[in-house]
Amino acid sequence: MLLDLLGAPDRRLGIVLVAGTKGKGSTAALVASLLAASGVRAGLYTKPHLQSYRERIRVDGEIISTAALNDGIDRLHQPVRAMRRLIPAAGQPTTFELTTALALAHFAATRCTVAVVEVGLGGRFDATNATDPHVSVITPISHDHTRELGTALRQIASEKAGVLRPGRIALIARQDAAVDAVLSKAARSVAAELREIPPLSAMVAKRYGLALRGAHQRQNAALAIAASRALTEHGVPFRESAIGRGLRQLRWPGRFEVVPCTLPVVLDGAHNDGSAEALAVAIRAEVGQRVRLIIGMMRDKDARAVVRALAPIASAVYVTRPDSPRAADPAAIARLFHRVPARVFDDLASALGAARADARIGETLCVTGSLALVGQARDLLGLPVAARLWD
Repeated sequence: MLLDLLGAPDRRLGIVLVAGTKGKGSTAALVASLLAASGVRAGLYTKPHLQSYRERIRVDGEIISTAALNDGIDRLHQPVRAMRRLIPAAGQPTTFELTTALALAHFAATRCTVAVVEVGLGGRFDATNATDPHVSVITPISHDHTRELGTALRQIASEKAGVLRPGRIALIARQDAAVDAVLSKAARSVAAELREIPPLSAMVAKRYGLALRGAHQRQNAALAIAASRALTEHGVPFRESAIGRGLRQLRWPGRFEVVPCTLPVVLDGAHNDGSAEALAVAIRAEVGQRVRLIIGMMRDKDARAVVRALAPIASAVYVTRPDSPRAADPAAIARLFHRVPARVFDDLASALGAARADARIGETLCVTGSLALVGQARDLLGLPVAARLWD
């Protein structure tokens, strides 16, 4: 209703809708980069942000201006009032619903050909699922938002499958067997054209010059390439010759981002079992030794699963809290590290300072557990807001 009252901007765009648990944002950003390298104007809508709310809405990799954001907010007032008159039982739209509508309106107003949209939570009932995606993408599924989506992978997969559309292409990453069965059944039930996409081989990723680090990004890149190719079936002029540039040019902060200092700092917002396992694999491959782990999480995340994945790569742990009312108790997280020394700190600055003081030359620090914490770390390290994702 809100989108229609705004003039149905989503219906003037080709839509790529990206669901999943792990790698949604990276995959969406890679699609946008591949399209830009082909000369296709694309909007990118992701969440959460790291340092500025404006990061959630980008056109050709550039964040929405403050003026455009303010104008978009102003234009929402009248449609929201109209919606409340027409369907009062719907109540007040949420911040995420309003931002989704604002983003799509901005993409249409700035003459984007495609909108690459990351699902917020689940898929079936997410605000982004009000769009009619030309291509649906489901990245690897693991446990997250279990309070809303269920604790079993089958339940979670069923919610993610809500982004599939009749007769449209659905691209899925390699999945757990139970997840694969659910997605296959869901695709058949709606007559979606399901395609399982394997990761790029290490050799192919190297040949293309994939800039994002970590073996898990090879799966995200493969999905992004497949999605870009699928868009050609809807008249989008993606060029195969642009793949190398699209994969090389992307800078995606906070996802295995290595900040070169005297003591290098890895920033990665791993906050669930799947992303924590991917981070551990990347640390072993890229760093080659245990790291001093600075961690803080939100209450609604499975801290035990994250700790289980990260404890083996940690030589020492510094537990703090993200600057959020949803932050988990650091002392409770520290108690989960049974075999690694863990200390508790009131804020990230203190935890980071202690880790630096304790570290020896040649060691690496890693800030993880929440993208909100990673955003704070970028501020503390003097890193600017990523106004552009590529040049």
